[in-house]
Amino acid sequence: MDILFQNSPYLWVIGGIIFIALEFVFPGTFIMFLGIGGIITGIVARLVPLSFNHQAIVWMVSTLGSLILGGHFVKKLFRSEKSKDPFIKDDFLNQIVPVESDILVGQLGGKVKFQGTVWDAISTTERIPKGNKVRILKRENLTFTVEPISMLP
Repeated sequence: MDILFQNSPYLWVIGGIIFIALEFVFPGTFIMFLGIGGIITGIVARLVPLSFNHQAIVWMVSTLGSLILGGHFVKKLFRSEKSKDPFIKDDFLNQIVPVESDILVGQLGGKVKFQGTVWDAISTTERIPKGNKVRILKRENLTFTVEPISMLP
């Protein structure tokens, strides 16, 4: 057991590196903070002789600290998709666009062309064949919800 405590700083660092590597396998950013806490604990345990219980406390505190500080940084770095940017205009609303491939009711598969780009499209009312024109009602991520328009003579 004595040999384990002598090598524990290295075990903490190796464990921390493993946790950080696991972040690439299981993304979500939480595992990375466990790894950062492990690396910090390994450094502290190398500089100051600590019992395993004290090392575990250092690991918990450093993980929590890195989670709080790093979590704030990660939130700023990767902004939420759900936030509404006041500078983005909904210039696609009510635009009339051509159907590139048949649009199905409530399921992906259909395509429309808007501003030179082909977009996914779904219909809420009826199947709309290729070649028709549709009106854009809303957008969710990269998919437009559309409705058929009647072509008046």
